[in-house]
Amino acid sequence: MTEKLPWLALRAIPGVGLVLFQRLVQAFGSPARVFAADLGDLRSIKGVTPAIAQAITSFRDWDRVEAQISRLQAAGALFLTQDDPQFPPRLKEIPYPPPYLFVKGSLEAEDAQAVALVGTRAPSYYGLKTCRRLAGALAARGWRVVSGLARGIDTAAHQGALENNGRTLAVLGCGLDVVYPPENTKLYQQIPEQGALISEFPLGTPPEGKNFPIRNRLISGLAWAVVVVEAGDKSGTHITVQYALDQGREVLAVPGPVDSPNSIGPHRLIQQGAKLVHEVGDILQELPRAAGVKPPAPPAGVTEALPRLLPADPLLPFLGADPVQLEELVQASRLPAPEVMSRLTLLELQGLIKELPGKCFVLDG
Repeated sequence: MTEKLPWLALRAIPGVGLVLFQRLVQAFGSPARVFAADLGDLRSIKGVTPAIAQAITSFRDWDRVEAQISRLQAAGALFLTQDDPQFPPRLKEIPYPPPYLFVKGSLEAEDAQAVALVGTRAPSYYGLKTCRRLAGALAARGWRVVSGLARGIDTAAHQGALENNGRTLAVLGCGLDVVYPPENTKLYQQIPEQGALISEFPLGTPPEGKNFPIRNRLISGLAWAVVVVEAGDKSGTHITVQYALDQGREVLAVPGPVDSPNSIGPHRLIQQGAKLVHEVGDILQELPRAAGVKPPAPPAGVTEALPRLLPADPLLPFLGADPVQLEELVQASRLPAPEVMSRLTLLELQGLIKELPGKCFVLDG
């Protein structure tokens, strides 16, 4: 593990971001050789200021770096640099790849055959069921499911893969020792048994907003294709889509109800040329061209088609992972309050929703 210390140390130098890290390693051959370089050689690298060069040549805080390694080992986490065989090869190909990854669980060579499922943190019932069905069908065929362990669509993607005994990779926007969101504690514990939790942020890093766009490039980078299930007009999902396009990944989108705000993102992508996903076969048709593999025949018992839009109850499109008040449902659905209450009672009896204090309702599972 000692040979990995310079990787952590170089990234910790103030002013050494992903771009400059990559430039320095390319110039000198390895992080260790960067620390062995003299001031003049360092200053010759574009972007290296006198302060950065001085910080590199005078770096002596190796005890602090070793303490980080010890904490990782105590947490049961792997520390993988780009030189490690387990480091995902597809991540090395993306612009500004992560120098290293912190991993809880395991990474396998077959994890390169992956599809990312992404979308809103406040999905409809249709979005959740659709995502779980897609993830399960992909997992049943041996494809890995990648997402970000966030509320909503991400959660459904991981659950769908695990329920079908598949592997799933969760890319975090915080340290490996930070469970976020807290309601996903069970998933956080399950995923390392059937895949991996992945982060490029040091232990203890909180889930700050600035981390998630950085995280998103790894979600698309790990996958052959990115499938958008539900996303609003200004969803952070669009950042992942842009990364996917920059990385040469396939982009697909699942259509939804035309009057749902969560359909705006996927519908716009379809208008712009993203492939429409009606069933899992639509995704698989794109993967052989990218991955060079022939998709296996559908396994017995796996349903191909996605669930239909659910007009059976007009309240479902307005319900998601976040609590919605009764009066908001009445206003959004334009139904009389007594009818809304009656429908909510039936949905709760079916196990589809649950009531929270204050007459608030959320989807249940």
